[in-house]
Amino acid sequence: MTRYSWPPGVAARRRWPCGAWSNGLETSMSADKCVLAYSGGLDTSAIVPWLIERGYEVHAVLVDVGQEEDLPALCRRALHLGARSAVVRDAQPAMFEQVVPFVIGLAATYEGTYRLGTALARPFIAAEQVKLARQLGGATLVHGATGKGNDQIRFEFAYHGLAPDCPVLAPWKVWDLAGRRDLIGFLKSKGFDLGFEAAKDFSLDENLWHLSVEGGPLEDPSSPLDIAEVLEAVAHRFAVHGPAPAAAPAVRIDFAEGVPTAVDGVAGALPDLVGHLNHRYRTAPWAWDLVIENRFTGIKSRGLYINPAAKLLHLAVDTLARSCLNKPSYDRYAELGRQYGEMLYRGEYFSDQRVMMEAAGRALMSRLAGAVTIQLQPAPYVSQVRAARSLFRRDMATFEKSDYAHQDAAGFIRLSWLSLIGRSFDEEPIRAGDVEKGAEPPSDVREAQPLPRAGLVPSGV
Repeated sequence: MTRYSWPPGVAARRRWPCGAWSNGLETSMSADKCVLAYSGGLDTSAIVPWLIERGYEVHAVLVDVGQEEDLPALCRRALHLGARSAVVRDAQPAMFEQVVPFVIGLAATYEGTYRLGTALARPFIAAEQVKLARQLGGATLVHGATGKGNDQIRFEFAYHGLAPDCPVLAPWKVWDLAGRRDLIGFLKSKGFDLGFEAAKDFSLDENLWHLSVEGGPLEDPSSPLDIAEVLEAVAHRFAVHGPAPAAAPAVRIDFAEGVPTAVDGVAGALPDLVGHLNHRYRTAPWAWDLVIENRFTGIKSRGLYINPAAKLLHLAVDTLARSCLNKPSYDRYAELGRQYGEMLYRGEYFSDQRVMMEAAGRALMSRLAGAVTIQLQPAPYVSQVRAARSLFRRDMATFEKSDYAHQDAAGFIRLSWLSLIGRSFDEEPIRAGDVEKGAEPPSDVREAQPLPRAGLVPSGV
């Protein structure tokens, strides 16, 4: 942990009780200390002097979730704005240990295509805020999310779950500042000119899992969208440190218990493997998802999500699950991945349901071990699966001669019909007036014909 404080050398701190829990709409709290989830952007920068103006002693916490930014410089910015202290906390180890394995192993998404980048980080940022509030003897918890999106819910669910005794303040719900121009004007009125521009094309969120791009032309579905222009505008962000290794035509990923353990035969820790895949394939033409999603608040939005590692790992682990799990288990696996993704999206990380889902997930993921090779041209597809526990075997799937007895299917069908249907089906009688008279039957309609004595001829179709 790196800690910056102002003025230097101030160590003695009064211990303040948290006071009564609040609904987040008050601008005057009983506790005068607050902990702000500070990102260094325009919104949270404006919040610092706004809070000070209302009598708060501001303690900024910058949480490292994998964003490629100069966090010490942002700490200095918070102090320049008047924060009493600014702290950098590293949440990446906790994220890689506690949530990323399940997002990979369960191929978890929201609505099938959003791979949960922003949703992964918010609970861990909130948890660091709560830790600092406890160290301060209690404080109001403050975030910079607006009242339109999902992040306000993720932050405040976490606050209420971890520190229900601490007040919560969301400035966007109470101040009269309406947008970027107002925020910049407010900062300048307090003597701060930080170089923020009034016009901004995109809103970006970056962490160890993805880069999300929202706003600008993405907000209008009725206008043609040039995705190449959007990609070019953010080409300098996310996993672009240093030259990327040459892209190979294929990549092999080894898994144990649903979690990657090696890439192209080189073993590594999970953070290194995810970072390698993101860096290596950052500019691949398939490395992004364009998603229209239903926010928890009911508003629809569209975002571009650059997440090559997530795409490759989800494709590989789902193929492994299809190969190694029987149908009831795979059905449960797919449903659990959907439920886990929805739970994270809604901000329910600190909940009983998350604990139960992960317990079930461990049992299913324990079956997922093997190596998956993905060809990357013309688009990523799995070309090879090697798994000792695979139920997908050539000797069963082949159309050629095998130990499979075709005649067994007859009894299987009869018993399955008895269990699943069990009686003849009586269509509602067709009225005479509903039948078109004089029409010729289609050429492929045939009268019932008796089968040969040998029964149906096995077919490869």
